[in-house]
Amino acid sequence: MGRKNAEVQLQEAIDRLWDRSIILKDDEKREEFRWIQYRAQYARGEGKAQITFSDAVMPYLTQLKGQFTRVIIKNISYLSRSYIIRIYEILQQFCSTGERIIALDDFKSSLMLDGKYKDFKTLNRNLIKPCVDELNEKSDLAVTVETIKKGRTVVALHFRFKEDKQIKMTI
Repeated sequence: MGRKNAEVQLQEAIDRLWDRSIILKDDEKREEFRWIQYRAQYARGEGKAQITFSDAVMPYLTQLKGQFTRVIIKNISYLSRSYIIRIYEILQQFCSTGERIIALDDFKSSLMLDGKYKDFKTLNRNLIKPCVDELNEKSDLAVTVETIKKGRTVVALHFRFKEDKQIKMTI
């Protein structure tokens, strides 16, 4: 990748970060805030940019050691899409139990898919199955997923997973 292309990708990544927000939900409230406070300052020709994290996100960044899911980079380095990495993170939150049941709406929200994939069949075919297949092929997890239905409608996903110490690599 050339320097100019790297700078363009850096600028695009920071622009995407600017457009993204963090959503915290619990039973009583929903809180939403931006990752960064100001648009980035680009240092053209130097291949770097400066961003300022928002005041709302700083307490979470300073408490990273104790309250967040840890992910070993080598375990996800071969994954090709951000959706797959996010599903990996969602599963790792429950690594002690080896299973995770998540409401379909919460799953879609976690992947920022609100308003997309109206029918489950398309979501399953285009996103869930390929993501699970890639997790099984390229990560340290062995994953299965089943649907939970209310009547004929899928309302939740039941992931079962276990750690496979040997990371699979494509040769």
